[in-house]
Amino acid sequence: MSSTAVRVSDVEAEVASGGADAGGADGDGADGDGADGDEAGIDVIAPLFESARVSVRTACSALHPEALSGPDAVSLFSSVVEMLRVATSAKMSLASRIDSSGVSRESGYRNAAAQVADIEGVGMGAATTTLLTAGRLRECRSTGEAMANGDLSEAQAKAITAAAVLAPEREGQLIESARKKSITELGDDCRRVRAASARSDPMATYKAVHEARTLRHWTDEQGALCLQGRFTTDVGANMVASLDALANELFEESRKAGAKEPLCGYRADALAGLVTGERDSGHPAAVVNVRVDHDSLLRGYPVGTELSEIEGVGPIPVPKVIDLMSDAGIKVIFFHGEDISKVFHFTRTINASLLTALQHRDPCCVVPRCGATRFLEIDHLVPFAEGGPTTISNLARLCTFHHGQKTNEGYTLWCDKDKQWHFDPPPPFGQEPDLGADLPKQPHDEASGPLSSAQAPHKPPGSPRPPPLFELE
Repeated sequence: MSSTAVRVSDVEAEVASGGADAGGADGDGADGDGADGDEAGIDVIAPLFESARVSVRTACSALHPEALSGPDAVSLFSSVVEMLRVATSAKMSLASRIDSSGVSRESGYRNAAAQVADIEGVGMGAATTTLLTAGRLRECRSTGEAMANGDLSEAQAKAITAAAVLAPEREGQLIESARKKSITELGDDCRRVRAASARSDPMATYKAVHEARTLRHWTDEQGALCLQGRFTTDVGANMVASLDALANELFEESRKAGAKEPLCGYRADALAGLVTGERDSGHPAAVVNVRVDHDSLLRGYPVGTELSEIEGVGPIPVPKVIDLMSDAGIKVIFFHGEDISKVFHFTRTINASLLTALQHRDPCCVVPRCGATRFLEIDHLVPFAEGGPTTISNLARLCTFHHGQKTNEGYTLWCDKDKQWHFDPPPPFGQEPDLGADLPKQPHDEASGPLSSAQAPHKPPGSPRPPPLFELE
């Protein structure tokens, strides 16, 4: 492992030294468009890339994963990922130059995408996406620098640049989100930024999508029926909610029968059952969550960072939110700034209102960088049996894996004053901070924010459970 690290470090040092020499020799000419600058550039750069290529090949040939410990494998994997990110940054820059130079047509290709696809061995769709992201990176310099430093993956850069070209002032915020959040959460942030940049006439956008709605079907080479559709946000959200509700029911039926298949298979069965009428009743009612800022609802449209969107689907015009509020399957969550002020929910109890607020606050597992959105479980930070109240400050949604770690392995979940979640492993055996002590803890003040699982008030054995408290706070 050490020899691999040395080789990579040597190459990095050589690149840094070569780059400095090139700059000193050519001065400003390195950045120019003249032939002399280009020729000098390739004379310096080509040997460096060849040296890096040989070093990486040598390191990979010497790699024997079975001889590594788990932590060593993680360390090397992280190094490889960083190298891939840096190399992808170079790939993007070169792809952009191929596109702008016109060399593809001179070489007999239809366009730059065709040449990139041929060289890389990918489809035209992937090559087109590479060129699109490469072009955006030329405008989004901060994202390009972060990618060149190995801080961003290609998927993260693609999401960020698609939003940052529309809202340049949000680029830094999105880069910071990429460092802290899962790719799913980053995608949600980028989608919101894109929606915010196109709010001048949201109803016109909605109508254009409606007019372009489509549903196609065809048969593939194996004889399977394939579908592709495009719908407005509200229609699509209702469709997805209905499919997921029935798919979850089918999953439970299969689980009880001892069978297990991918969720996408249950969705396919749900769609077939709903369309043919074989499963038109008896499954849970579909529910759609809509978030809208209170001021946006009064004004009729959002401004600034305000939102009007269907959770997990996308933005929706405020007038359409008002139309949806007559639907018993719609739950509208009103916000004042970042705080939930009210849940509008037809024919539901306060229990359901609390659940709605929790589902909106925690759309995925709250453990940092997990991002799981399926089969989430509601957890009391301070256990209910130990006096933990059933309030939104004492509840969080966790995936099955992390819920098991918290419940059975001693992990601690807590939220700081900045509303950032933390998931701490248990201390080593024999080093527990409260070892040998059984002291009462202070009662929780709801105004101080969410509890942690280490704040459970001490109660003697046999104490009755407190009555559940359902509050939105």
